[in-house]
Amino acid sequence: MTRCLLAALLLAGCDVSVRRIDSRWDAGGRDGGATDAPPSDAGADAGRDGGPDAGCMPEAPPAPAPWTPVDTGGPAGETVAACLARVGSLTDDRVPEGQRYDLTTFGGPGDAQPVACGGPAADGTWYYAANRQRFACGQRIRLVAPDGARCVIVEVADVGPNACVEEAGGQPIWDVSPLAARALFDVGSVGYSEHRAVRGAPVDGDTALGPCAAPEPADLAGFIGGACARDADCTYAGGRCLTAGFPRGHCTLDCAAGSCPDRVGAFAYTGCAPIGGEALCAARCDHTLFPETGCREGYGCETVPHPTRTDLPARRVCLPLACR
Repeated sequence: MTRCLLAALLLAGCDVSVRRIDSRWDAGGRDGGATDAPPSDAGADAGRDGGPDAGCMPEAPPAPAPWTPVDTGGPAGETVAACLARVGSLTDDRVPEGQRYDLTTFGGPGDAQPVACGGPAADGTWYYAANRQRFACGQRIRLVAPDGARCVIVEVADVGPNACVEEAGGQPIWDVSPLAARALFDVGSVGYSEHRAVRGAPVDGDTALGPCAAPEPADLAGFIGGACARDADCTYAGGRCLTAGFPRGHCTLDCAAGSCPDRVGAFAYTGCAPIGGEALCAARCDHTLFPETGCREGYGCETVPHPTRTDLPARRVCLPLACR
């Protein structure tokens, strides 16, 4: 397995040159500061007839940009083993806009391997995953099979796969525990050439590892990015309902002085975004919940900067497709 060579390189002290992006740890700590407690009735209708102008996007959701693998510069017909020997521990930290990956497996009985994040080994007894170059250690991810009927939650514990493997397969890859492969496809071992497609998106850190119910987002009801008619429909402290220019309303929260909370369940990961001149929380694009567009009806994915932190990466969030 290519994982073995990568693990050996890591143990030998090679620089894996990874970068944390698009995760709760990009701000130095997990998002928080808001609870799931319902707000008081006072001012429940405050957002009914107002809210900032979110601006306009095209009326049709923009298609995710295509993903192409890193060109490692090898000769035509080069084997993966030869590429690995040539490039060392090269990985690709780009997150595909459509959140589409191929699945592979590593570790298991008799093949326990140390992981770059420390902690339990990749021994096949728990729901671990690689991709530390794309997400922070400890980040939990929802992986969903193409038909949407099967779902599993895994935790980032290792770096990889190597760019050579993704170049050979032509797709970004989630390298996971055999347990995760069984949950999704009823198989315990998967290679990159099998092209078993999955969609993968971050979830709240308290989400239980292992098989999960097929996501049914119901418009993210009650939480950030969900539909609403008034503030009381946003069932968390400080909830605010934007209506003007927001199809079926949009639950949000001020994030000028902090960050945005997440919630366990079939909800999108959240992010602080510039909306109508304010720093407000929005749902991040999530193709495990909304396979085609990443957003609920009337909204589309847009890449925006953090409104108050220039040191943090841009994030893809769901904003109205057109003014109403």
